[in-house]
Amino acid sequence: MTTFDEREQAFERRFVHDEEQRFRARVRRNLLLATWACERMRLEEEAAARFVEDFTDRGVLTADEPLIAELRADLKAAGIDETLPALRKEMERCAALARAEQRVGLALDQGSSA
Repeated sequence: MTTFDEREQAFERRFVHDEEQRFRARVRRNLLLATWACERMRLEEEAAARFVEDFTDRGVLTADEPLIAELRADLKAAGIDETLPALRKEMERCAALARAEQRVGLALDQGSSA
């Protein structure tokens, strides 16, 4: 194997690793966001667990804007009117928390800032 081949494989491994990290951060962000929404909707434990699972499953294949729109509709159905900018801000807070958790290797969520 040549040095070029070794470098190419190293870059490919790094790419795969980076993509896995982005995926895990996105899943964690969506879990944190869904948990926040459950608190806002005051869902009971069982209903909250179902909501979080459903939301995180939807979030794997859904882009951010449609996901926020779906979350807004879920909140509105529960009688909570959140603006899109407020939801985007909460999503970014959850994303930052998920990235920080990856860096330190711990779950840092201490509840919502709202």
